[in-house]
Amino acid sequence: MATKELRIVTNNGWIEKGPAVPHEIIPVDGTPLEVLDKAEELLQQGWKLVSAPLPPNVPIMRGPYRSLVIEKNDRQYDKDGLIAIDKARERYRMERENHNLPEPGEDFGVIDRQMLQRMLRDTMLIEAEKEN
Repeated sequence: MATKELRIVTNNGWIEKGPAVPHEIIPVDGTPLEVLDKAEELLQQGWKLVSAPLPPNVPIMRGPYRSLVIEKNDRQYDKDGLIAIDKARERYRMERENHNLPEPGEDFGVIDRQMLQRMLRDTMLIEAEKEN
């Protein structure tokens, strides 16, 4: 079984490498938009986007944290991922403009961590199904 080389790009300090998140963490100081910027940079350096760049709903999109999963790629650029990041950036800007954004807090940190853990679990389940 070939092991995927995954990384987590995040601005969420409540996410740490451990049993629930056994992958390298690429920390980003800043907003979710800066997480998208860092992910975009990596997608141009041999990584591909695994997770959706947008969270599942608007309240979380206005939240202070975002964590993305990327995977080592055999290509230099992830064209589809770059397009998805660009569209997500536009949507983030639109949703975050002229709104009262919540302060960083543990609730949003926990929600983001749970979404990340679910994404990692689902990614591994899909991979296991492909092998069977």
